[in-house]
Amino acid sequence: MLTVLGLLLAKMILTGAVVVAASVIAERSGPLLGGVIISLPISSGPAVFFVALQSDDRFVAESVLYSLGMASAIAVFLLVYPRLAVRHGPLLSIAGALVAWGLVGIVVERIPFTLPGALLTTLTAFAIAIWAPRPAGLRPPPRPVGISGGELLSRALITGAIVAGVVTISAAIGPRATGVLMSFPAAFTSIAYIMQRRYGGGAAAATLLASTVGMLSFVCYLVALYLLAEPLGALPALGAALCVAAAASTVIALVGRRRAALSRSKEARS
Repeated sequence: MLTVLGLLLAKMILTGAVVVAASVIAERSGPLLGGVIISLPISSGPAVFFVALQSDDRFVAESVLYSLGMASAIAVFLLVYPRLAVRHGPLLSIAGALVAWGLVGIVVERIPFTLPGALLTTLTAFAIAIWAPRPAGLRPPPRPVGISGGELLSRALITGAIVAGVVTISAAIGPRATGVLMSFPAAFTSIAYIMQRRYGGGAAAATLLASTVGMLSFVCYLVALYLLAEPLGALPALGAALCVAAAASTVIALVGRRRAALSRSKEARS
């Protein structure tokens, strides 16, 4: 019993340390590097690492396939939360978005996914989230947005507890449910709560909407990890997939900056 609790605590501490380190580095970096860091799979990476230590490569690959399918539920979370946040408080807004996430999860866990099916489902969901009309009441948050020590600790504890719990019961619940639970939007939930309490629903909604396109790097990460998990082994595949995520995040950030510069140039000429 003590050994099990010790391993659970170790997983929580290691995952929490990754979350805190990534958050601090992202906050203190420039906008490009910070955007790349915050788009990395900060909670999924440690979860896959711990699952790989106790399961075979096929288990990891199937879990990742269902995480890919469940990325569609994250798109739904990012679609629902901003539309609630501009009208309601943080608890109701987050609860509504998590209910939507959970309903999608119930459906996804029952679908016999293949890679094309999971990828099509997720890309369709993100296309809807990206192109859907923006709700009224959005406003940009103050810059820079600092993160207090207490907020970092709470984010680390929540993410660490979720990851440690999922990894611990993964053998009992199987790869499908493991993949579904590994996609829980812990980071977005904590960011939404912190931002909405500090700056209001309009700023929190705008912040999460801005991250929708960046989440495509997470989709690239999952596809690479699924394709490489069995040929390379889960742990080497995880390292390669993190590199893919960083490269995709960098491209997305550079394209976004380029488009913003062109838009400002057109406005200046008109």
